[in-house]
Amino acid sequence: MRRLAPLGDAQAAQWQKALEEALPDVQKGDRITGVYRPGQGVLFLANGRRSGEIRDAQLARLFFSIWLGPQTSEPRLREALLAGTPP
Repeated sequence: MRRLAPLGDAQAAQWQKALEEALPDVQKGDRITGVYRPGQGVLFLANGRRSGEIRDAQLARLFFSIWLGPQTSEPRLREALLAGTPP
């Protein structure tokens, strides 16, 4: 996320804590779904159950931009995700 926008240490620490609280540890076979809510934040589901929500529009936008933004470090993955095909 720091590659996508200026991010101070205090903000990064706050967001890291929020993500750690919202995202559970995963095991093989687990599925985590992030629901982007533009202008509101993000809702996370782990194996179909709500695991957390972060009501921070900027965090949500930058988080999803890691994979879906035009400046992603993985443009082929981005293309596949936007096309709805396996990478």
